[in-house]
Amino acid sequence: MEIIHKLGRRALKKEGEGSFLLTDKKGSYLSFGSKQNITHMQGWFFLDNHWNMYKCVENIYLDKEMSGLENNFSHVVRMYDSSEEMFYLTSTALIYEAKNYSGNINLELDFRSIFDYDDKNRMYSVQKERDIIIICYEKHKKYLAIKGISEFENVGVWDKREYSYDKLRNTRFEFYIYKAMNIKCKDNIKLFFSFSDKKQEALENVISAAKNEAILKKSCDLRVKNVCKEENISFDAAAHSLDGLRTKIGKGNNELEGLFAGLPWFYQFWSRDELISLKAFMLEGKFEFVKKRLMSYLNSMNNNGRIPNRTPNTLLESADATFWLFKRFYDFLTLLDENGVLKKFFSTNDLELIKHKLHLCIEEQTTKYMKQSLVFSSNKETWMDTDVGNGGREGFCIEIQALFLSTFKLMKLLCRKLKLSFLGYDSLEKMLSEDVRNSFFKDGLLLDRVKDTTPRPNIFIAYYCYPELLKKYEWKMVFDKIIGKLWLDWGGLSTIDKNDTSFQPRYTGHNNLSYHHGDSWFWINNLAAVCMFDLDKKKFHYFIDYIYKASENEILSSGFIGHCAELSSAEKQLSEGCLAQAWSAATFIELAYKFKPL
Repeated sequence: MEIIHKLGRRALKKEGEGSFLLTDKKGSYLSFGSKQNITHMQGWFFLDNHWNMYKCVENIYLDKEMSGLENNFSHVVRMYDSSEEMFYLTSTALIYEAKNYSGNINLELDFRSIFDYDDKNRMYSVQKERDIIIICYEKHKKYLAIKGISEFENVGVWDKREYSYDKLRNTRFEFYIYKAMNIKCKDNIKLFFSFSDKKQEALENVISAAKNEAILKKSCDLRVKNVCKEENISFDAAAHSLDGLRTKIGKGNNELEGLFAGLPWFYQFWSRDELISLKAFMLEGKFEFVKKRLMSYLNSMNNNGRIPNRTPNTLLESADATFWLFKRFYDFLTLLDENGVLKKFFSTNDLELIKHKLHLCIEEQTTKYMKQSLVFSSNKETWMDTDVGNGGREGFCIEIQALFLSTFKLMKLLCRKLKLSFLGYDSLEKMLSEDVRNSFFKDGLLLDRVKDTTPRPNIFIAYYCYPELLKKYEWKMVFDKIIGKLWLDWGGLSTIDKNDTSFQPRYTGHNNLSYHHGDSWFWINNLAAVCMFDLDKKKFHYFIDYIYKASENEILSSGFIGHCAELSSAEKQLSEGCLAQAWSAATFIELAYKFKPL
């Protein structure tokens, strides 16, 4: 299939396979394949006030074979030889157009919450009010309003669907969807869709959308212009994808803005994912947003010196999210200081508050989570948060130690800015650093965990956060050894030694067998390339280039086109896992900045 990316006067053609994804930055998303979606999590979805993702439309398509997909960033075009469909997802409604086509436009429905598998009492009713079609789903009292239909035929047939990607992921893959109607089109048609749990609101929104079509489309175009400013389309695609996951939930005083970890199913604000991703927003100059999110997380710290794992909260804790918070504070304050604008964004009171919270964190970590001068984390508390085959990594993990040590770099910076003594912290940092080195650095290998020689890519996180742990020549030795064990010829890193008995060459999906036992995560690949670039870009140029090209190819020609997937199988590069993942996009942006001239 032909994939075209168009941005201003620039265009890039690729061959590939994929679906599209659009967001409205308010919690809703639209994702279609061709005549059939690959997962039941595609369609038109809305996030309600209880963080529940609700689906209404399964698909809209022509009675033709799709020949290509055109990503215009503000909107998407599906191509069918001489015909085409255009989709704009605006803040008010979905705007749909078909051009150069005479025949039926198929409308399929699937009203349900994203994880609601109950197929009982599923009744739809269709009525017309003036020139607007109202479809009511009686079970949940939800309404879909459509304006612009002059002629249609009720179909009213239930169709059994088998979703190929859900089957691959070993999750439920058979569903019944409702083939609602055939919309008659002669040459060209323009339709406006609005969804609500209130009939009157659905009517008002669809009328407003038709009246303000030009303004709504212009708003989508302006959003692209504010985000996509580079010469490289893959970079712009990653930036646009990341911006699309930046979401405002609620209204007025209850409004909360943050970053979805990914779509379609990570539609929450995961602290670790978001904090890792914030570096890209810093590089893009989105300083107000970065400060707002950092301070929000700072104020969420509990009495144990930790921040919540995600919003909405879960029982599972994160051992590293709090450390990532202070790592990103260090990055942000350093960047602002280098640009001479630190005082513009942070007052003395702000810095004192950060120092106070950081002191609390260090104190609580050393009191409650430290054993034998090392920070202990429980099962599933690191980013490798699955416990398949005892893989929950309970114990002393290398990246946790490095992240904790990195907090002292922030403390040193704050003490300098506040004209306070760092002497006591300095002694503690040196002592702990030496203990980590003695416990983890063995025979030129940096252990993943104490007494665990299993090669994993977490040593790159350790370098990224605290390169002071080893000397440069020692890091090069460590990198050489780990790359030899993890490198995948297509341009990625396995999450475990390829010769390990638990290694899984192919993505196994929902059962997590391969998740951290082979699957190659784009975020850690990109981060590893950033580390190699900083350590010795000439020595590691082969791996850096291959990682960059692999991530770029994934963005442009597979999965959700123009978005960055969560991971790939080890044996062959594919778009797998969650198909639009924030930290995959963010770390690709961070890597791309390494290639920019000073």
